[in-house]
Amino acid sequence: MPSTPKPITTGFPLKLTVVRETLAIGTLDMENLLYMVNDPMKVEQDAAKDAKAGNEPDDYAKLRAMVQRMIGTAASPKAKNIGSYADYIANGLKGDLGHSWSVPPITLWCPRPLDIQEDGSAFFPIRDGLITIDGETQITAMHRIKKTPGLFDLQDFDFDSAMIAFEVYHGISPLAARQIFHDRNLKGAPVDKSLAMSMDMRDFGTSVTQTLVDSTTVTLNGLETPLSKLILTGKRQVSPSAPEWFTLSGLRTLVVTTILGKTGIHAASGDVEPSDIPGEPDPQTVKRETVELLSGFMRANADLFDAKTAVVAPAVLAGLGAVMHRETSWTKEPFSAGQTTEEVLKDVQWKREAAYWGGIAAKVNSKGVVSWAGGARDSGHKVYEALSDPTSVAGKQVRGLVPNQTTV
Repeated sequence: MPSTPKPITTGFPLKLTVVRETLAIGTLDMENLLYMVNDPMKVEQDAAKDAKAGNEPDDYAKLRAMVQRMIGTAASPKAKNIGSYADYIANGLKGDLGHSWSVPPITLWCPRPLDIQEDGSAFFPIRDGLITIDGETQITAMHRIKKTPGLFDLQDFDFDSAMIAFEVYHGISPLAARQIFHDRNLKGAPVDKSLAMSMDMRDFGTSVTQTLVDSTTVTLNGLETPLSKLILTGKRQVSPSAPEWFTLSGLRTLVVTTILGKTGIHAASGDVEPSDIPGEPDPQTVKRETVELLSGFMRANADLFDAKTAVVAPAVLAGLGAVMHRETSWTKEPFSAGQTTEEVLKDVQWKREAAYWGGIAAKVNSKGVVSWAGGARDSGHKVYEALSDPTSVAGKQVRGLVPNQTTV
């Protein structure tokens, strides 16, 4: 039978808070944390050298391989993420991000049990005794910063002043540690990218969206209602019976396409900066005009939005914004003289019916059932063409001038 690992009673002293028998939490300065937790990149590189020389990797590399995925080549998703994470952490350490930045607590595994006293006193193994189960990208990014601080403008930074939160599982088997890795990576529900993007206030598109929300009121049933009360936050979709009109990410799509035009249909799910706008107009001008355009449109068409017509569908919001972009002062595709968004859209039928929107923003199956599941990227361009060109077949369809050939 395997012998029980000997508890760690000497090493680096620290204070821990016990959560349960094999789990404790604490904080440690970045200087000492990186001294005790090996650089995963170097561990992989050394293991590759050993393999090339026909040697077995050391025990630490073997244990890490049991509970972690490999970083791999520079082209791998994990390796690419290390660079962006290093930039993010460095900006946070320098104070460039204020208080709005975060590094999740690092999850460590110590195969040997820790001898934690009643007052929380314990010791960490100095070398080769701690392996990262979760947060390895952050640890690798921190090692990169520490090794080359000049690249991140941190050459004079005091790394022992930066405290890092961690949790440590100790005295558990490699199989148990492997299970924790599995649960952390697969049990949680992934956050929808567009939802996360809609919360990034350093993003120009999101900043304009929030200004629009904060500064707009609409009239519903004779009452002035803040737009903020009509935005669903924290969820991906708005149910037909909900009082909200759309999600924050849906509204952000409308904003981004108004700013960028047709190119915004595919760019709406990514970061948007003022430098992305052709001609690089003044950002404050872009924000002001966009908010004025969209606020005015929503006030004038509040009943359409409140009735949950086709106008609130993600693909329609994308195409609508691209049309409204043509009224901006920085557009490269302006309307003809005298034309406006209101004039172009005046005959559009907004009812959620297959006769108008089937094959454009909605799909119709063989039984005639209409689905609006398609997103901005799927159908935004079709909607734009239909809304912006009344003489096209699609344009005539959404205006009820020709029958929908997919439903006749």
